[in-house]
Amino acid sequence: DDDDDDDAKETEETMRSAFGKLAARVNPWSPQRQRSSDGTAEEATPIAPEAPPPEPEKPLKRRLSRRLSHHESASSVYSLIMARSTGAHAKAPKELEDDAAPAKSLRVEFTELAELTGAFFIASVAWVGMRATDTALLGHVGTRYLDASAYADLWTSSTGVFAQGSITGVLCSQAYGAKNWPLVGTWLQVAYVVVGTLTVLVAVLWALCTGPALRYLFAMKHATPGEASSSTDGVTFSVIVSDAALYARILALALPAKVAFGQLAQFFTAQEITKPAVVTAPFGLLVNLVAGYVLVLGFKGFGGYGFVACPSVTVAVEWVQVGLLIGVFCCVLKLHAPCRPPHGWFSSRDVTAGRVREYLAQYIPTALALASDYWRMAAVGAMCASALSEDDLGVFNAAYRIIWLCLSFAGALGNAMATKTGVALGRGDGRGAKSEVGLGLATAVLALLALASLVAAYPAQLGSVFTSDPALIEKFSDARYPLAGTVFFMNLAVVVERVPVVAGRTRAILLCSFVGSWCVQVPAVYVAIQRRPQIDALFVGTTVGYLGLVALYAGLVACLDFDVLAREALARSETSSSSETA
Repeated sequence: DDDDDDDAKETEETMRSAFGKLAARVNPWSPQRQRSSDGTAEEATPIAPEAPPPEPEKPLKRRLSRRLSHHESASSVYSLIMARSTGAHAKAPKELEDDAAPAKSLRVEFTELAELTGAFFIASVAWVGMRATDTALLGHVGTRYLDASAYADLWTSSTGVFAQGSITGVLCSQAYGAKNWPLVGTWLQVAYVVVGTLTVLVAVLWALCTGPALRYLFAMKHATPGEASSSTDGVTFSVIVSDAALYARILALALPAKVAFGQLAQFFTAQEITKPAVVTAPFGLLVNLVAGYVLVLGFKGFGGYGFVACPSVTVAVEWVQVGLLIGVFCCVLKLHAPCRPPHGWFSSRDVTAGRVREYLAQYIPTALALASDYWRMAAVGAMCASALSEDDLGVFNAAYRIIWLCLSFAGALGNAMATKTGVALGRGDGRGAKSEVGLGLATAVLALLALASLVAAYPAQLGSVFTSDPALIEKFSDARYPLAGTVFFMNLAVVVERVPVVAGRTRAILLCSFVGSWCVQVPAVYVAIQRRPQIDALFVGTTVGYLGLVALYAGLVACLDFDVLAREALARSETSSSSETA
């Protein structure tokens, strides 16, 4: 019994000592007493609380925020993300969803817009340069082949709009702004499925329908099959159509590469990664120029392959471009890796019926509106050819090249504005999106006023770039102000149109485009050249038409509620913030 009592006392003392130490640790500055092992009481020594462990540094969070605010280069962003584990990017949206975008000064906003515009402009000018190179090479081969390429371009441009997929960048930018990285890659998958399917139909139209379509469209002008065309080579229209059909069949082989390159470039630029497009587009232009000159015209005793080599070189360059884009920027630098879809790049499980419907709902009206633009200008060109003189037609063709150069800038600015607006909408920042639109439109108005003033001030100098005929240069001078008006309002319409596109109001765009084209511009041109069959009257009609189109687009933009658009973008980006914002 004594032994049991001693054991009980020893156990009690041990427990009391342990609880005393625990109490002192919990509240070290209280007058808590604890007993030592010999039973004497001593003052409990205060135990300083352990400092909480420092919050683990989150370089991904901090540097990605800096990436969004200061527009770092694509390679540095990739290195920051890929320095983490492979699955780190999948947690990024949840990890960053509470971060507010830092306010930016007007100078920073303008700088970012200018950088994006420059990147888009370089890619656009390179594409225009490739087209100009082909035209110049064929002009040296023979007028017959130049006419054939012009007829082929009329058909391929009117139908090729359905294989462009210009809505991909809008959807990817909104998902990127919402920080839903996997969805950015998923939209690229959806684009390849939808646009790839439509590309098959476009390839059939190019390869099998070019000849019959041209014969039908120009049946009235060339009523008899043996009638000679306007070509100085004196060949018949049927021969030119055969050459045009061959030209289109060869170009159809480039459609898969063109679609692959275009969608992947939009995927990168939607994330403000501009290096791929800036590098590959000029490279393609250089290869097209060198290879085209050697293989089409010949070099140092080699006679060249002539007409057939020109579209063949274009096809090869398209495939080289997409190979460079995928090989360098995907396989080596892996810039696409942070946006890997949930089930992988080559899985169709993420391409759901709902996402396909959403893509088509945005894509089809945009493609139809773009096709309407091509058909409208074809109708204007046809009226010019039928009602005006050969000199007026030459001025129209040369002026159209000037307009296209200006369109390269306007399209680049519009795409840059749309990208930044889409990112802001995806963030749920309606006010920021409205600010991006205001800055983009103000920049466009000022820049286009400068371009139009340049056209009005130096028409003879601009005209002499394309012709040395004094009569044509004089006509340029006579039409300076209507031409400047066409340059301003046509390019402004291109920029303003991007706002409702990124807002998802594509059906309204189709309606405005149809009304502005066929109810305003075409009738205005027809009335103008009937009253005064001169080239300046034609440009007056086009200016009136584009003024009406700009007014329609401006009214549509004025009715947009950017807070509502931000909620729609969040829902489209499939983030948890969408329900909370709603």
